Amino acid sequence: MSQTRLSAATLKDFTTRLLQSAGLSAAEAACLAGNLVLANLRGVDSHGLMRLRTYATRVKCGVVKPGVAPRVVREAPAFLAIDGGNGNGMWIGRQVMELCIGRAKETGACFATVNNGNHFGIAASFTEMAAAEGMIGLAMSNAGATMVPTGGRKPILGANPLSIAIPSGKYRPLVLDMATSTVAQGKIILAAKEGKKTIPSDWAVDPEGNPTTDPELALKGAMLPFGGAKGYGLALIIDILVAGLSGALTSAHTRNFWKDFEHPQNLGFFLGAWNIASIMPLPEFERRMETILGEMKACPPAPGHTEVFYPGEIEHRREAENLRGGIALGPAVIEDLTKLGGEYGVAFPS
Repeated sequence: MSQTRLSAATLKDFTTRLLQSAGLSAAEAACLAGNLVLANLRGVDSHGLMRLRTYATRVKCGVVKPGVAPRVVREAPAFLAIDGGNGNGMWIGRQVMELCIGRAKETGACFATVNNGNHFGIAASFTEMAAAEGMIGLAMSNAGATMVPTGGRKPILGANPLSIAIPSGKYRPLVLDMATSTVAQGKIILAAKEGKKTIPSDWAVDPEGNPTTDPELALKGAMLPFGGAKGYGLALIIDILVAGLSGALTSAHTRNFWKDFEHPQNLGFFLGAWNIASIMPLPEFERRMETILGEMKACPPAPGHTEVFYPGEIEHRREAENLRGGIALGPAVIEDLTKLGGEYGVAFPS
């Protein structure tokens, strides 16, 4: 299947202008566009520009509010309870992480729970903000119920994402960014959109709870948690931290990002930062990280592998490659973005 390569700057400019046309401010649009393009740069296409139509529609129809700032409703020295005001998830998440980083500089750590949130894209975009400030960043969110609990056949949990980023001295930050399902549902949606007939059998179940390789049946059924009961347990804990603490809706009750354009999602977030300098000098910690990651890199590769990667390393390499050579988009995504640009009066770059 042929692909078209376009520069990250070109795609971000197109996306920013289109989201402004949909109703976001310039700053909000640039924030959302940056998150989507970053996903494509890193090869996480399930969270990239294939989602642009839905983000734009949710703003245009009024189900996501533009011009919203997070509002602190309760606070302690190292904890904030925040109302996201039904604003764009990337915009709210970024501001909340900035609040946590600022507070952590004073207290050593700060965490925030957020209600009235919307889908916030790739979680690494927030945790890397903390890593850039010499802190360890944490970000979690729940999502609509697309995943079965172990032993169940009805989707009750979301593929609730988790990210942790750690500054690592001479290395790029260690960045764990994962869904609690075997894969993100966006990968199945993308497979169906591109006309693929099969997906791996451990990704999803059909409506009856049976494993399926058919992407269409998978979309009618549910996702599977990674690692069986381990992924299920982690997804449930995340739902409790982000919704139980904040008052947001749990995954079982949130509104569908892709289909419901009448009701706010009311997702929950849990974001935070540990200030390493409050425990030890940052250079000392970074030297320790260099030793730890150096040991990982020195591990002899198994048959079929060329080297051992630490979390986030592959994505950072892809980002560097795609910044040089452009982001590859498939025909289905190009066609959708071209049509979308026509609908919003923003020509898609040829």
